[in-house]
Amino acid sequence: MAKYILSPNAQESLSGIKAYSLEKFGERQTKIYLEKIDERMCFVAVNPNKGKDRDTLKKVFYSISAGSHTIYYKIKDTHIDIVDVLHQKMEPLLHLYDEPEE
Repeated sequence: MAKYILSPNAQESLSGIKAYSLEKFGERQTKIYLEKIDERMCFVAVNPNKGKDRDTLKKVFYSISAGSHTIYYKIKDTHIDIVDVLHQKMEPLLHLYDEPEE
């Protein structure tokens, strides 16, 4: 597999994480943190079943932690769909929803 695709929600969340981190922690720490998140996304692309099965949240969702955030994803035949990246204090049921299939 070894490939992931970011949903529009995930892209928006990562932009927000970057903006917040730049303001609070500076450029160097922001770069380190975003690299950590990217490493976790690459990890699940290679090891999709290593994440936690979140079937109680939404059908066929998985999650894996990345620092203070949690990456939510779906396993597809050819890639991983990164559905969203939420702060660990956020309630997933209020933020996660299925996007239309292409």
